[in-house]
Amino acid sequence: MTTKRRRLFVCPECGSGVICRTSEQVTATIREARLLCNDDECGCAFVVQIVAVRLVVRGMKPNPALHLPIGRWREPANDDAPRPPANDDEAPPEVADTAGT
Repeated sequence: MTTKRRRLFVCPECGSGVICRTSEQVTATIREARLLCNDDECGCAFVVQIVAVRLVVRGMKPNPALHLPIGRWREPANDDAPRPPANDDEAPPEVADTAGT
């Protein structure tokens, strides 16, 4: 059985695969990596940052200096209370179209 490898990043210019040349830990929650496009004709080099944004499961050795919220794997994009769409307003019944009379 073979598993398909997923690419974490692709070249922003041509969409080819990339290789990581170097990386370094910037803070406890940020890692910066320098990536290079695999396509020799493209030659794009760029920098990415990988940021820890929330904990899903608290570790057995918690870091007291780390202040990340605890959440789910996928958070909803908008957790505000639902509101009616702004473009759904109808004219009141007393304002009728009188252009044809």
